[in-house]
Amino acid sequence: MRYTARFLDQTTGPHKAYKYTYMPDPRKLAPIETSMRSEVLPVVIRPPTSYVPNHEVFLEKADVHRLAPTSDFKATFKDWNDLMTCSKRELRTRGVPLLTRRAIRAAVLAFQNGNPPERFDTKEEWLYYKQFKTKDYSYRVVPELPEKYRPHQNGIDQAPVPNYGEINQMPQWAVEEEKRLTGKISAASK
Repeated sequence: MRYTARFLDQTTGPHKAYKYTYMPDPRKLAPIETSMRSEVLPVVIRPPTSYVPNHEVFLEKADVHRLAPTSDFKATFKDWNDLMTCSKRELRTRGVPLLTRRAIRAAVLAFQNGNPPERFDTKEEWLYYKQFKTKDYSYRVVPELPEKYRPHQNGIDQAPVPNYGEINQMPQWAVEEEKRLTGKISAASK
């Protein structure tokens, strides 16, 4: 068998900064004609409803997680249109933290798709589970044992040992039967 090395393409790769023998000058290239997304598909802002009448109520309804306090950033937005058109990058420049801007943007896009912000608020639930000090504060209920959790520590004494001598008395008929049988055996052995 002849050794055959695999043929590697030498025309592309990280060692090639450019594809041709020269670096093309972008000023001499023809301008690339593009169209903005808003030209093709105009931005439609869904108007507020009776459930979310303004942007402040919207942010309150979307505030369902302790790590994304969206209701703390009501002053970041001027009005409803500002909230609905604010991009993630714009939220970042306005100083909204990462998880909060993700939550705001997800709630806005869901509202544009027809899903109002009606999630269950999990902050009180989290406070309930936080009192059980698991290592990672997960949703496990591991209650702490109290200092005195055994019965004898709470003054409940152990039940007294029953008097088995009294309990195990044979009934009278059995005593008489034993007497009769022993008498019968002794009479038979004589």
